[in-house]
Formats: sequence, C-alpha cells, structure tokens
Amino acid sequence: MKLDIFDYKTIRPFDIFGLTGKFWAINLDTLVYTWIAMFVLLSLALCGRHIVINKKHPIISSIYEKAIGVFVILCTETFGFFNFKYFAFITAIFLFTLSNCLVGLIPLCDEATKDLNTTLAIGSMSFLYIQGQKIFVHGIWGYIKEFFQPIFLLAPVHVVGELAKVTSMSFRLFGNILGGGIIFVMLVELLECYKFYFMGLVYLLALFSVFLNFFVQQNKYLLLRKIINTLFSLIFIITWIQIGFGICEGLIQSFVITMLSMTYLAIGIQSESYSDNEHNVPAQVGGNL
Repeated sequence: MKLDIFDYKTIRPFDIFGLTGKFWAINLDTLVYTWIAMFVLLSLALCGRHIVINKKHPIISSIYEKAIGVFVILCTETFGFFNFKYFAFITAIFLFTLSNCLVGLIPLCDEATKDLNTTLAIGSMSFLYIQGQKIFVHGIWGYIKEFFQPIFLLAPVHVVGELAKVTSMSFRLFGNILGGGIIFVMLVELLECYKFYFMGLVYLLALFSVFLNFFVQQNKYLLLRKIINTLFSLIFIITWIQIGFGICEGLIQSFVITMLSMTYLAIGIQSESYSDNEHNVPAQVGGNL
C-alpha cells in the first residue's frame, strides 16, 4: 500500500506565487474537520459559560470551574505569577489541539492533526506568540541581543535553535497522531480478511440472543445465555477500550505541546526586572480563581 501524507482532495491558492509543491496545498477534508472541531469547542464554551454564570447545574458547573482552575494553577506555577493573556493563550493551545485530535471520534470525521499543515500551524502560532512576548518583555534591542550571547559567533546557532522549536512541536504531534492512525488502518486491513467470519459471528450471536430471550423460557439454556451475553460484552468493551485509547492519546499529545509552549514562553520572558502589576497577579490569588 502506497502511503502519501499529501494525497488529499486539495486546493492550491499559492500557485500564483510559484509555490506549486504539495506542501502548499490546502486539504479540504482537514479544513472541514478543523471547523467541525472549532464548532464543537465553541458550543461547549458557550454552554459552559451559561451554566457557570446561572449556576443551574452545580455538578457540571463545578467540572468547568475545576478545569479552568487546573490551567490557572498550571500557569501560575510555571510563570511564578498569573497573567490572563498567557493563561488564555495556553488554554487555547490545549483545547484547540485536543479538539482536533478528538474530532475523529465523530462519525465520518478524522483527526485534523494527521495533516502536517495543521500541526505546523499550531507550532508556528505558538512560536510567533512567544517571540512577540519576548520582544514585549525585553524590548527590540534586548530581544536581538540575546542572539549574540555569550559571543556574537553563536547567533546562527541561536536562530536555528529558535526555529527548531517549531519543528519539534509540529512534527512530534504530527508523527504521534499519524502513527496511531497508520496502526489503526493496518489493524483494520488485517481484520478485513476475517471481516466475513467476524460479522457472521456477531449476527449469529444476535439471532441466538433474540431467540433465547423471546422464544425460550427463562429457566432454560442459562449457560448458553450467559456465554452469548459475555461475548457481546467483550465486543462492546473492546470497542470502548479503543475509543478510550484515542481519547488518552489526544489528551497526552495536547498536554505535551501545551507544556512545550508554556516552557518556551516562561524561559523567553524570564527577567528579574519584569513586573507588570496591571496584568500580573500574585500566585495565591491566581490559584483561587
């Protein structure tokens, strides 16, 4: 089987600039999956806002507040203070990545993060935000001066190191999600040879179950009934285990890219002289939000 990660239904808006390579093509399927993920994410955010403000469902409201509190504490402990701009950025990175990883659970959809352009977009967005905050904190001259420390000969090394952060975040997420998708496809193709026998077994179990439950007295064939119910339970358990692994993979990958972004940002803005009382809140206050 030939695998081409760029073999999609695409549009090529950059051809007029001479950028005709497959890398510059836009995958229409990925675009649709991304918008579906953002629609679901926006819907959950609006519902959560309504529930938290009106306090109609205490349990759901508590779940939303606890989730927000986790990111507040995470940002506070990483930066040493609470900054709403950083909190909003880090939370958006996590939720956007997670939603694009889990959109594959929706029927007829696939993970948008299987597309290299999606992961590069996430990595590039994080990179540009971090560079912008470094300039905001240290100033233009301070930002440029960092590339020439401890000696000016290391400037190219620092530039390559900064650009490598984009590659590190993007390809790690892309490789892990795509690798999981490839393994799943290989398993499906392996089971394809036994699809007829597997489906035959499922249909046979269903017929036996209907027959035993509706046409046979309850006190007869108890052992056979238990065996059939056990097999049905195993089929459903295996299916939900697979879904659980997909959710855990999305959570782990989203957390990893979020922690990388937060670490790079914390390193970039660290400065003894930086203190902005308008945006920074002491750690104990941030932890109570």
